[in-house]
Amino acid sequence: MTAAPPPANKSQGIIADPDALLQVEIDRVVLDQSGRSAQELQELAELQDLPPLSDEELARQAEADPGADGDPSTPE
Repeated sequence: MTAAPPPANKSQGIIADPDALLQVEIDRVVLDQSGRSAQELQELAELQDLPPLSDEELARQAEADPGADGDPSTPE
């Protein structure tokens, strides 16, 4: 009985950054489940990175647009 030659080694591509592939898969799942476009998610991420508004800025906005009740002390 003759031994069969070992199977030829198929070269596999080198993955430069396996974390990038994971991120691509995460992005794909998030986009599929969120119903939002990649651009919308990017815009939301940018808004979340903004610093919080100061109390003075919140007061200014409340005075500029007091809402339906007209009372700037109760922002909408």
